[in-house]
Amino acid sequence: MGFFSFACARAQHDTISAPADVRYFLGGSFHYGFIWTHHADMGLLVKKHIVAGEIDLFKTTAGNKAWHDPYHYPTCGLALHIIPLGNPDQTGTAIGLYPFVNFPLGKRERRLKLSMRYGWGLGWLTKKFEPLDNHKNIVIGSHLNTCFSLRLNGMWCIDENDRMEFGIGLTHFSNGAVTKPNLGFNIPLLSIGYFHSICIQKDYCRNHNMENDVEDMGVPAIKKILADHSWHLNTLLILGMNDVDPPGGNRYGVSALQACMIKQTGRKTRFGFGFDLMYSQAIQKRLGDEGISVNAAGALQPGVKGVYELVLGRISCPFEIGTYIYSRYKGNGPIYSRFGVRYLVTDHLVINFSLKTHFAVAEYWEFGAGWRF
Repeated sequence: MGFFSFACARAQHDTISAPADVRYFLGGSFHYGFIWTHHADMGLLVKKHIVAGEIDLFKTTAGNKAWHDPYHYPTCGLALHIIPLGNPDQTGTAIGLYPFVNFPLGKRERRLKLSMRYGWGLGWLTKKFEPLDNHKNIVIGSHLNTCFSLRLNGMWCIDENDRMEFGIGLTHFSNGAVTKPNLGFNIPLLSIGYFHSICIQKDYCRNHNMENDVEDMGVPAIKKILADHSWHLNTLLILGMNDVDPPGGNRYGVSALQACMIKQTGRKTRFGFGFDLMYSQAIQKRLGDEGISVNAAGALQPGVKGVYELVLGRISCPFEIGTYIYSRYKGNGPIYSRFGVRYLVTDHLVINFSLKTHFAVAEYWEFGAGWRF
């Protein structure tokens, strides 16, 4: 009997399970790194290595959402990242404010846990390109940007209330080519931090009705949607805008119709394939600059694509790679990609926020909505 009890306790310890309590942690971390000079002209702006700080508020998850268990009960939080860029006069300071999810890697419950942290939100740069006052800053043309963070973490659980974190990651600031220039800041960073529990919701799981938590105000439960493994047609109508070189010119409108057949292949993933019909006024202008006069129809860019979505309940993070079937403009190459966030408002209504790129070069942000058939 004693051996059986020990074996059960060992099995429970080795497998991550939903905690009875939800804990809120507050803390900070110290970061050291450098600006990655991915463009030759950026070298003149880099004066020293980066010393930065971050304040995080995050909470543990308890299994009251459909996506908590498949991802082994991640932590979710909000980060304030302050990064002096080592050149106060020309690059200033980068400030990021973004929500994040910390996904445990592996199913084992250990005091030292590896996890992958993904965050995306708003960024603010105190210095930007100015034609007269700061013309050497050829990296960013706007104060307001997006901030993207990807980090591999090692979390040491000292006890139930205290944790230390060690990480290596990349923080990126960009405006998605809304305003040129837009080379973007890529900042690899090493980090070390400490976090303390400031609030505990005791017996959270036992005190909540889990079925009600996933019903979402009368909308059919997301568990039912995630269990549907049939093919669905997703359509999106997209609008956006972008800028072209040289800086200081006009902004140009973007529109697109996106369609894909997609299938839920597991609780965490969807795969599919699709078709895009894209139009950008900037493409029409670039063709005109090359001496090719076309109307709007002549600037259309149809494409085919493969689709992957990382699924977190009603939220999904799509990643798409496509190729143009036809394009009069050749400057961006034949391959395009897209990543972003989509939210399934109901069984059918979808809203979208994404970035279209050509490898590491952003072309434009995409805002839109659509229907899931």
